[in-house]
Amino acid sequence: MEFSNAALRYLVAVYELSDGGSAVRSVDIARMMEVSPASVVHMMGVLSQGGFVRKRRYGQVQLTREGIRTANRLYTKAALLEAFFLQELGVDDQIARRDAVSCLFALSEESIEHICCRALQKEAREPIILQASGA
Repeated sequence: MEFSNAALRYLVAVYELSDGGSAVRSVDIARMMEVSPASVVHMMGVLSQGGFVRKRRYGQVQLTREGIRTANRLYTKAALLEAFFLQELGVDDQIARRDAVSCLFALSEESIEHICCRALQKEAREPIILQASGA
């Protein structure tokens, strides 16, 4: 099943909020993404049908194993893009985070891989400092 970029953004948001697997409240997803609770309910339905999340009682969702695997892959790429923006381009922390997630869904896979490789090459010379999200 092919997922929209919007659905994958929600998946990454759930991953960040869940700290890798804990249940997350729909209201917290809505707040983080600055969307309506109805939008969250809709996207959680889409992600649930795809096997990425399980809906729980009281508006909570939890990532499945496949959800964790997919979200982790996306989150790792976003973190490397963010590090590149911070360290190579000197972009502000908050802008770097937002732009990293946007680029993850706007750039080609080839461009993302090249940027991530550049960020990792930089790591060999000096450590990359990954910023914890303010979730």
